[in-house]
Formats: sequence, C-alpha cells, structure tokens
Amino acid sequence: MVVKMARLSGLGVGLCVVLAGSQSAWAQAEATAPAPATTPAAPPSAEVLKEAGERYARGLSLYGDGEFLLALVEFERAYQLSNNYKVLYNIGQVRIQLGRYAKAKEALEDYLKAGGANLSADRTQAVHKDLATLAERTASLNVVTPEAGADISLDGKVIGTSPLTAPLIVDAGEHNLVLHKSGFYDSAQSVTLAGHDQLELKVELKPIPLATQGGPVNGEPVQVAPSKPPRTAMWASWGATGALAITAGVTGYLGMSKANDLETMRTTYPVTQSELEKTEKQARTYLTVSTVATGLAVAAGGVALYFTLKTPKEKPAGVAFGIAPDGVRLRGSF
Repeated sequence: MVVKMARLSGLGVGLCVVLAGSQSAWAQAEATAPAPATTPAAPPSAEVLKEAGERYARGLSLYGDGEFLLALVEFERAYQLSNNYKVLYNIGQVRIQLGRYAKAKEALEDYLKAGGANLSADRTQAVHKDLATLAERTASLNVVTPEAGADISLDGKVIGTSPLTAPLIVDAGEHNLVLHKSGFYDSAQSVTLAGHDQLELKVELKPIPLATQGGPVNGEPVQVAPSKPPRTAMWASWGATGALAITAGVTGYLGMSKANDLETMRTTYPVTQSELEKTEKQARTYLTVSTVATGLAVAAGGVALYFTLKTPKEKPAGVAFGIAPDGVRLRGSF
C-alpha cells in the first residue's frame, strides 16, 4: 500500500490516509466501517472500488498541487462510489481550505458519527478541536413560516423546504435569503450572521390575489379586466402633434415672408438674378417643410386621439340555458 500524507495550512491537521491504486486496501477499509442501523445496501463492486481508489489518489495529487476545488470534487466522488467514511475527513479538511465552513462541519460530524469507536483517541480529539474552531465561523439560522412547502434559498441555492426539521448551519457573514412558493409573492431579505449566532426568522408569505393569477373563484374563471392603454403613448403622441404643429406654423410663416420678399425684390432696382433665385429657393424650402410638418401633425393628432379615446373591449352580452337536476337554469352576461 502506498500511503500519501499532506498538511493543511488552515487548522493545522493532516489529510487522512489512503491508498494510491490499491483495490484491496479499499476493500479492507470498507470492512472496518461500522454497519448502519438500516438494512445495508449491496457492497460496491470491484470495479467501483478501483475507480474510487483512483479518484482518491487523484484528489491527493490535486491537493498537493494546491488545486483544492478539484481535489474536493475527486474526494466527494470517491466517497459516493465507496461510501468509505474515512474519506469524510479529507472532504471536511479541503472544505475548510475553501472557506466552506458549514459544509466542513457537516462532513466532520458525519465522520465522527460513522467512525465511532474505530477512530483513535488522537484523531477524535483533533476532529473535536476542528469542530470547535468551525463553530466560531458558522451560525444557526432557523426560518419559520406558516406556509408549508416553501423553498428556502440562501445566496441563490435552495437549501431547504418549510417547515424545517432543524435549524440550518450556515457560514458566518452576509447572506441573501429568499422564500418562494407558487401562489405567493417571493419574500427576500438580507441577513448578517456572526459566529455562534442562533437566529430565528419568522417570514410571512403574502398570497397573490386570484384575480392576478387568473385562477378560478368558486369554480368559475376570473375575468381579469384588460388594462387601459399606457398613458405614456398618449402623452408622447400629443407632444409630437404639438411639436409638428409649431414647426409647420413657424416654417409656413418664414416661407410666406420669403415669398413676400421675392415679390418686393422683383419690383426693386437694382437686384441681381442670383439674389432672386436664392430668395425663391428659401421660400420654396420653408413652404415645403411647412406642408410636410402639417401632414405629420395631422397624422400624429390622429394617433393621439386614438390612444385618448381607446377603451378596453367589453365582453358582449350573452344568455345561455342549461338543464340541471333541480330544473332549468338561465345564465348570462350583460
């Protein structure tokens, strides 16, 4: 068996031992694990144990290279494959390096529970020391809401569903808490927790009105009144109409003024041909702009009038007959 040891800089404890490429050692380690209280599942096959050993060895190598996140992935996969409680120690230590203190605490507590009397006194004492340190970096959060089945999310990840059977252990620091349940408005708030805090939050979820949801009331579908056209479009179209009307008026006045100047220049001496052409061109330009602006103002005014007078369409009146056990029923809308 090849034994690989490494030291962690965080809490000053070493990685648990395992095997680099020893299938028989994995099988022996499995045999030392205490039997669970429930009916045990079928033991992993030789191929599964081999893969678990390879992944564990890869995790040790990655850890030695400082690739803590990748090492954690390999350790967790090795534990999933082998269910060897000893790997929980490594998982807990690497989570400490990554600052995932609540998850590290969970792994080390599971390690103590699964290892039980199989753990040496020194190892048990070291793990308890780690847990005491982790308690200073974690807090207890209990979320209480009268609505059952609400998803409880912390920092974008669902971590529980109401009602909680026990308080949540989370990392100390600032967190974003969101409760979500269909038919209710989401409840979101920010919480800041210090080490050893034990916080209980009571959250009331406000139901979304049935009329907003479009759900049935007393077995009948709710008719949601159509919203009125946006007022922004109405005011914008009236503003455009006014601006175009002003433009038409100003350019029309300037065009007529230039036209009058042209008539005066034709009877005045001396006036050059170029001056007459220039004045005539200016008069034509102003009058053309005035004509176009007038047409656009009329069109914009029509749009503004449409938005102003537009009302939601009403459901037409109707009458329906039906046969019921207790007689004939008349139903209608007016």
